[in-house]
Amino acid sequence: MSDTTSQVLCRICSTLSNEFWSDHRAFYKCPECRLIFTLDIPEKAREEAHYKKQWETTDPGFWQGQVGAMLDYVQHYNVGENILDFGSGSGEATRELQRRGFQVTPLEPMIHGYLKDQSYPEPFDLVVGIEVIEHLPDIWGELKEIEKVLVPGGILFFSTLFTNAFIDTPQEVESFKTWWYKDDPTHLSFFCNQSISKLAEMGNYDIDIFGDNVFIVRKGGA
Repeated sequence: MSDTTSQVLCRICSTLSNEFWSDHRAFYKCPECRLIFTLDIPEKAREEAHYKKQWETTDPGFWQGQVGAMLDYVQHYNVGENILDFGSGSGEATRELQRRGFQVTPLEPMIHGYLKDQSYPEPFDLVVGIEVIEHLPDIWGELKEIEKVLVPGGILFFSTLFTNAFIDTPQEVESFKTWWYKDDPTHLSFFCNQSISKLAEMGNYDIDIFGDNVFIVRKGGA
């Protein structure tokens, strides 16, 4: 385990956080919200090459399963069918949603630019971020931009693999060391239920958590 004298501010709650583990990247754990995160962000060319390689090996069946699972969750919310696929990557999820009859707009920064630079003719009922939030260096900035394009009462669906299985256990460092999810160089933040609860508190969000990999966000009071 690395020297814990190194401290940085948590990406969610700005609490001073000690170095938790390091290999070729340094990871920190927030003592307040339990987010594990790194500030080591790949340079742009390497990041884009990594994403494009992943796109080339995309299994359409994987995205069919991801979209089906997402729709199972959001069907319990009273939302319309105008969807923003936030971080749409190769576009497989967008195409699968369109095949199922939804009105879907893809947003992939490498193709379309960033959300803050877009101008849409109407707001969205649902913003979908499948395996996206762990990639965001500025979580709050992106959430605020998403709020601007959601209809009142709209929802935001996020899937990402949580650290619930090992966070705050005696084995947490060893478990994180061997956790495959951290090894993707574009994965920057790793959430647990406590991290997501802090998002809800600070953002005035209502957040429903499902299992160890899904949460749905609504603006409080909507």
